[in-house]
Amino acid sequence: MTNKVGNQQMLREINVSTLLHMIFEHGPISRVELSRKTKLSPTTVSVLIEELIREQLVHETGMAGKGVGRKMTLLNIRADGGYVIGVDISSSPAHCVLLDLNGQLVASQSLESVRGQDQIRTSLVKQLQQFIHKQRIPRELIRRIGISLPGRLDETQSIVISSKYLQLEQFPMRQALEQELSIPVLLANDLDAAGFAERFSGAAKNEHTIIFLLIGQGTGAGLVLNGEIYHGSSGAAGRTTHLSPYCTPILAERLRTNHPEEFGSMSPEATVHAFMDLVLAGVQPFSDQGELIIRDIADYCGKMLEMLNPQKMILGGWVTDNAAFFNRLVHAIHEADHSPYGDTPIVVFHWKEYGSALGAAMLGLHEIFKKKTVQ
Repeated sequence: MTNKVGNQQMLREINVSTLLHMIFEHGPISRVELSRKTKLSPTTVSVLIEELIREQLVHETGMAGKGVGRKMTLLNIRADGGYVIGVDISSSPAHCVLLDLNGQLVASQSLESVRGQDQIRTSLVKQLQQFIHKQRIPRELIRRIGISLPGRLDETQSIVISSKYLQLEQFPMRQALEQELSIPVLLANDLDAAGFAERFSGAAKNEHTIIFLLIGQGTGAGLVLNGEIYHGSSGAAGRTTHLSPYCTPILAERLRTNHPEEFGSMSPEATVHAFMDLVLAGVQPFSDQGELIIRDIADYCGKMLEMLNPQKMILGGWVTDNAAFFNRLVHAIHEADHSPYGDTPIVVFHWKEYGSALGAAMLGLHEIFKKKTVQ
């Protein structure tokens, strides 16, 4: 009897998730169309939709049909039926966003940066509690909190195996935050989250296979394969150690050391920007140095494109700050990509510094509205 009840409950959860996913993707949509698309009986659809309406996840939004024929009531996700929070703690200050169930931005603010287990358990939790209180939203309507962080996570995306920036080792962060907040928590690497944001509503909207490559304060790649973030067998996918010499602080330090008369007193960001100007102006020896950097990055990207054959590659960081430099890099990448399928579109990231926070929140939406399957 226990197994039978368990199987019935699992089947109900699968059917509910199928309906929610369909409404999220195709709403407004009628019960008749839901039954046709999902292959569920009209009775099953009607019963489960009434439950979702009572739970305030779905609402009726109008009628479809013209003339004297029977009109059908349309259903859609109820935007204020819940909210998701996204937090990016990979930067200083940290970024926090609130989205409704339609993925619309409701609120955003900066948070104080945190380091170490103690600050995450105390300062981060307190700041999130204050942010929720400030929005005047009932706590039970916060459906998920997504946390974006720099570092390596375990295969369950629950434990921070290592994060040098956050000073964490083997920290069960998901469990710790859920205990303090009593809200389901999701963890994601910051580059994975930023890449997911670009796919969800940014530069690669509706694409299912993308590469997101960032060369900024650090360097790394976020991979979305067939609509899902790819973490690798041990959570280390997306490492781009070969490109580390070109991240902003290392490249700037090298330029200032070798050419103090040109860059000696500049900030790292200003140094890299001035370097790009000199490269584009043809000033030696910077022109030749810049060409070597472009060719090396392009060769690496070309190999990534050949191996993964994505629908789109998205670049972020200093290589996108100057349009002429970016265009030269894109041309070089296309020359280095020897795959026979034509040039892969290469674009600038859309969400900039807010991408990781938005991506963490959007992963919460994805978790709510994805189809469940039999495990």
